[in-house]
Amino acid sequence: MTPVSIAGWGLVGLALASVLRMAVQRSSILPAKGERLAPPTLLEVVTAALFSVLAWRIGAEPDLFAYSWLAAAGVLLAAVDWNSRTLPTKLIWPSGIILAALFSLAAVLNRDAYPLIRSAAGMLALLAFYGALYFLQPGQLGGGDLRLGALLGLALGWAGWSTVLGGTLFGWFSAAVALLVLRIARRSEPGRDVPLGPFLIIGAFAALLIQPTN
Repeated sequence: MTPVSIAGWGLVGLALASVLRMAVQRSSILPAKGERLAPPTLLEVVTAALFSVLAWRIGAEPDLFAYSWLAAAGVLLAAVDWNSRTLPTKLIWPSGIILAALFSLAAVLNRDAYPLIRSAAGMLALLAFYGALYFLQPGQLGGGDLRLGALLGLALGWAGWSTVLGGTLFGWFSAAVALLVLRIARRSEPGRDVPLGPFLIIGAFAALLIQPTN
């Protein structure tokens, strides 16, 4: 894609993030209706930057739409989780349905069903992984984290199994580093008080942008 196209796609991300922010803040999805998700323009700027980087990384390919949607939904979910320590089902399920539809469209346009099958397998693999953690260590993982893991598995699986593994490891590693920094700075008490969701999303995009796709 040309620099102009990349910049234009970033503006699409900016507009979409603004619409999503307003829709969520005016709805009953958040614990406190009207709650601010992030400082003004931060959510939009981060989403626009991700859109531009994805356009540069992926190019004019059918799966650009799916990953761009993941960027918009992911930044929104990260902001909600960071502010309210919750990942609403009303946000995750629609995001997953749209993501699955866009990957299905990409599979049709590419005339290749294998990435879509791998995407579904990635979703099931991470659902099983986070489900095991959820039941074996009650209280350490929320139901929202479980559903987010399945959503990210859908996206990571499309790119490849190494991306599924890398994205998961990056996410947990970044969460551990953040918790360690807060502990050192004495701004965190013992116990899980750092939301996991934003770091799982960061890890997923780190893997998608750094690792080669299969």
